[in-house]
Amino acid sequence: MDSFVDIPQPSRFRIGGLFSDNNFVVPVYQRNYAWGQNEVEDFWEDLKDLIDGERSSHFFGQIVTYKNDREEQEIIDGQQRLTTSTIFLAVIRDIAMAMYKEHFRGSVDEVNLDSGDDLRLISRQVDKIIRGEKGAQASLMVQQGEDASLQEYFFSLTHGSVAAREDRVTSDPMKNMQTAYHDMARKIQETLKQETNIGAQIEKLQSIYELFVNNFYLVMISAPSLQDAFTIFETLNSRGKDLKASDIIKNHLMSLMGNDRIHEANELWRNITAKLDTSSKRITRFIRTYWAAQYRIVSEAKLYRAVSDKVKDGNQAQAFLKNLDHSVDLYTVLESPVAPKAHAEFFDNAGITQRLDILSRMNVKLYYPIVMAMNHCDYSEKDILKVVNKIMSVFIRHRTIINDGTNKLETGFSEIAKNIWSLEYAGVDAIIDGMNQRLLKSDEATETAFSVLNKDGGLRGAKKWTLVYLLSELYAVHFDDFVDGMYNKVFDDDNYQLVQISTAEEVGEYQTYIGNWTILEKNLVPSKSADSLQMASQLNKSDLKGNQALAKQLQTEAWTIDAIKQRQNIFVNDVTLIW
Repeated sequence: MDSFVDIPQPSRFRIGGLFSDNNFVVPVYQRNYAWGQNEVEDFWEDLKDLIDGERSSHFFGQIVTYKNDREEQEIIDGQQRLTTSTIFLAVIRDIAMAMYKEHFRGSVDEVNLDSGDDLRLISRQVDKIIRGEKGAQASLMVQQGEDASLQEYFFSLTHGSVAAREDRVTSDPMKNMQTAYHDMARKIQETLKQETNIGAQIEKLQSIYELFVNNFYLVMISAPSLQDAFTIFETLNSRGKDLKASDIIKNHLMSLMGNDRIHEANELWRNITAKLDTSSKRITRFIRTYWAAQYRIVSEAKLYRAVSDKVKDGNQAQAFLKNLDHSVDLYTVLESPVAPKAHAEFFDNAGITQRLDILSRMNVKLYYPIVMAMNHCDYSEKDILKVVNKIMSVFIRHRTIINDGTNKLETGFSEIAKNIWSLEYAGVDAIIDGMNQRLLKSDEATETAFSVLNKDGGLRGAKKWTLVYLLSELYAVHFDDFVDGMYNKVFDDDNYQLVQISTAEEVGEYQTYIGNWTILEKNLVPSKSADSLQMASQLNKSDLKGNQALAKQLQTEAWTIDAIKQRQNIFVNDVTLIW
């Protein structure tokens, strides 16, 4: 029988009371502070509605906590809002003290003493909320026990350190905190400048402080156990838009590990995600790719549910993390095969790296699960190269020439990967047979589509590299060009530029047909106004036999639509031979 979480009664708190009545800590397994300019802007706009009298109160969202053995509230959901709130209160205090020092310190005037007292009162009230001095525990501790430097910085920033505000910081969470501080300080200063005198400015600052601590409120759910807290968090967030699937998945994995293994699991997660620059988007794409390799392709929106349905206990969570750890290095190589240098040296077989680089330049990613599955099953590099070559053929036929959609290809590659992972294929020949039967477009369909194929080309990006790759392979097979190797000259050195043989109006839409394109050494590329004879002269200087043959044709006959069609048809038989 399923056990149900006994959800505790939510408690409603104003910001001031929330911090006064609780000690919060951010557990080591939570992500670091990540709010940027957009989130801070939204925060300020919500407060500004109260300042301008548009609304009387603002619901700041829910937080989910678990009270640990030290009577601290471990934040499972809501640390971004609480960290921002603490920084904002510190901004108000620092502005109040700056105004006091500038206008009232040392004054004996009774009016000035009253105004100065108002500013010092704001400072004392904020310090009472934030706490952390004279032996008292701070109301919020970030990443306690795991990243002492981050906690030390956060403490300094929220307790009046000028150095913390102004000195250069290196880590992303520190940068985010410092930027949020300055953004919020600027917002308050701009609001105060709208008042004509110092007395009105003090009243406005008091109003900002009181509206925030008294009229911003949250709902807090303090769960009776860590497991219940994680379950409540998942229920509240699994359908939300604020968090990426990777954030919810991490929470799910940590919830399964239990207190005795959570630190070890968190360290493994950190090692994995550090290789992906701790980017939630990249981590989510990586997990989705891994899932497609072992199980099936799912959308990002359904990824968390798929993982949580399969990974249900601590041992499964640990195995899942170890598989991710085993795959992450390869995934980063697939993303960027030749940079940095360590990626280029990942495979001993340079042919694999070169093919992966060409796929990357063409912005092809659908095949990742197949290579990850082969790596998981310890296939040899010789076998991986055979399969990568077949992947190239499948993609060029399916997507580049016939221009079918990616959904069938993505699903098909995932099915092939799943069969590899589960050892259903008896070797590399069976993998290739499976791809031929399931995914490879027929020779007839490919040749028919190629005969009318046109490409826009371009100076950079996937469109450029796709057309460059098609032409270089065709020249290598049809004219025996690049006998010393195509990759180094065409891709590594980037020595060639796409050139249209004719851009004359009479050619019309056939300007972008494959038969009207060539690749030419960059130092030989003529001006855009070159006529057929000038083009022929430059082509004749090329090292490529394909260009020399084209030069002879241009010298003896006009370049017409029929000539473009004829040249394109000459390549048709080569297409199914290459791919």
